[in-house]
Amino acid sequence: MTTPGRGTPQRRQPTSSGAVARKQRTFGPPDMFVWAPVLTLFLTAGIIGTIGQSIGFAAAFVGVAVIILVADMWFNR
Repeated sequence: MTTPGRGTPQRRQPTSSGAVARKQRTFGPPDMFVWAPVLTLFLTAGIIGTIGQSIGFAAAFVGVAVIILVADMWFNR
């Protein structure tokens, strides 16, 4: 049984008015598992850029890696 006044203390939330809105972050921290495809794409871009001599394809791989990383950070906000 709980005795009135002896319960777990709870924090009081300030009353929010319509003018005060909670700010939500745009990006959150990336997951640990997103680094496997991102680093693989960076490695592939490095190999294609040096051995394959194709800077355009290397830039495309880097662009895809950045898009994957930013998308993951956006979903984790």
